[in-house]
Amino acid sequence: MKNRTRITNRLNVSITRKVIELQEKGYDCDFLILANDSLLCLQTNIKYPIKSVSIERMEHGYDFFSSTYKHVHTIVTGNGERGVLLTEKPIIK
Repeated sequence: MKNRTRITNRLNVSITRKVIELQEKGYDCDFLILANDSLLCLQTNIKYPIKSVSIERMEHGYDFFSSTYKHVHTIVTGNGERGVLLTEKPIIK
């Protein structure tokens, strides 16, 4: 049990570290993917069609809290907003 806890913390920490690293580089918005293939910026409440933004997958790892793989993506919009999107599946445009 002790080894599983150590592995769990390591994997969850790697995702958290990547998000913090990206925020320090200016990716300060949080995005949510909507059912109609658009993204919502949680800070500005602006919706973007998924095909109109630049998306790059940066990191992935298993999240033992939710028992799913998490993928960390960076989002850059046409008006200069930059942020992070966490998903259970990689985004493929």
